Amino acid sequence: MKFNKTYEGESFEKYAEYLQSIKNRIPEKLFGFVSNPERHDLGEQSLHDTRIKKIEYVHISKNNYEITLLLLGENREFKIQFFNVSQFYINQIHFGDLYKDLITYEVGIEKDCFENEKTVFRAQFPFENGIIEVFSENIEITENLVLKKSKWK
Repeated sequence: MKFNKTYEGESFEKYAEYLQSIKNRIPEKLFGFVSNPERHDLGEQSLHDTRIKKIEYVHISKNNYEITLLLLGENREFKIQFFNVSQFYINQIHFGDLYKDLITYEVGIEKDCFENEKTVFRAQFPFENGIIEVFSENIEITENLVLKKSKWK
């Protein structure tokens, strides 16, 4: 995975240190989500092993785009919204009605292709070059619990 240029992807502890260094440059709620180790482990609150349910791309106005990414986990659905997107790259292969599961993700601050500092979100998937990368002014992550259907019905 192409890790944040400042962080370099050494360990979660190094990533947590990097997040502390940008804490005042990203929304508090986003910081709370991405700095929580349980959001990066193999547990049910993590984005790990979630599958892409939907990707929506909306042109709001000239030079103003929004992207919504819906991820479905074992017992939750995560909605990641990107506002005022300046640059994005999505390389996915479709497998049936869901995309392959997410391996890892990161959030950071970097310059986009226009040399503007933006919040960047990257996620890696378990196939060659499976990546989502979005540069935006703001990122919001919300989640909803999903009730499991009984296998007897």
